[in-house]
Amino acid sequence: MHHSKIFLVDKSGQTWLPMTEMPYDQEVVLQEALAQYPDLIPGDQINPDNPRRWLLVQRELGIPGELGGSNQWSLDHLFLDQDGMPTFIECKRSQDTRGRREVVAQMLDYAANGTEYWPMEKLRQSAVETAQQQGRDLDQAIAELLDDVELDVEWFWQQVEANLRQGKIRLVFVADAIPKELRRLVEFLNAKMNDVEVMAVEVKQFLGEGQRAMVPRVIGITEATRQAKQGASSRIITREMFLENCLPETRSFYTQLIDRVITAGYEIAWRTKGFSMRMQGNGRMASFGYCFPPNIFQFYLGELIKYTDTPADQVASLRSRLKAAGLLTQQGQQTLQAKVTPQNQQGLLALLDVMFQTIES
Repeated sequence: MHHSKIFLVDKSGQTWLPMTEMPYDQEVVLQEALAQYPDLIPGDQINPDNPRRWLLVQRELGIPGELGGSNQWSLDHLFLDQDGMPTFIECKRSQDTRGRREVVAQMLDYAANGTEYWPMEKLRQSAVETAQQQGRDLDQAIAELLDDVELDVEWFWQQVEANLRQGKIRLVFVADAIPKELRRLVEFLNAKMNDVEVMAVEVKQFLGEGQRAMVPRVIGITEATRQAKQGASSRIITREMFLENCLPETRSFYTQLIDRVITAGYEIAWRTKGFSMRMQGNGRMASFGYCFPPNIFQFYLGELIKYTDTPADQVASLRSRLKAAGLLTQQGQQTLQAKVTPQNQQGLLALLDVMFQTIES
């Protein structure tokens, strides 16, 4: 049987080490390699203009089949990219004899149930535990992933949640060899699914004289589908686009809120999903709130402490006042969140005035 080869060449160009393509002995070898070296998913091949970078949430992440239910499936890896897009990874060896349609159906089960039933608290805690196992601080890892001083950790997690709930995800099949049947399924799904990126990554293994090389290649992305999906996912929305994506009964609330923020002398910063409310901090803009369609409203207190001169005890007092109204729930350490309804709109606008008063004082 013929095996492909690559060659390692020393600096002198005189010594050539042939390395022969070999299948993986066990699937876990490929799984562990991906966890240790996420760039085996070649982000530059997925998006040459803005290469994808990766944060591992967890290996073998359980997926429930109902709200609050026990786990029914286990995903090999969940990664997040710098835009907060959840990336489902499933590894298979080429020797896996299961039908290609079964593998695809399995991944679609993961996607359908993960997007619906994963609690964000579970994903965040899983990411914390994974970072600790790697000897890293999660917030620092996210800051490195974002590589943008205008963005912050809480914004990132809100992007993750918005993408997850709207089904804006990436499905990646990883194997040492991608058969033509799976390749065709991947190409078809990627072309026909507007919100979901579907692709395969072939990670070939080459062995020779105690050395090992792993060579990844993305399969299933045509230039047409790449440009169509990247254009849609990277576009900064406008006020009109945001309001169009909101529930009809919340549009008046968001219109009033945006106008109040601007009139008070603060800034609305539009993003790809929603917007942040920002003030001038110490050397950079500091966000104090976020809004996401169709009806999410948040105060974020972390940057008041980090990037302004607001004393910590004053921020603690503000948190207590905001929570006392009974309209907001704690989401993470520094975030207070509400789903906007016709019944709570005026109360939330009143709390916005409380925020303004604290900032101005």
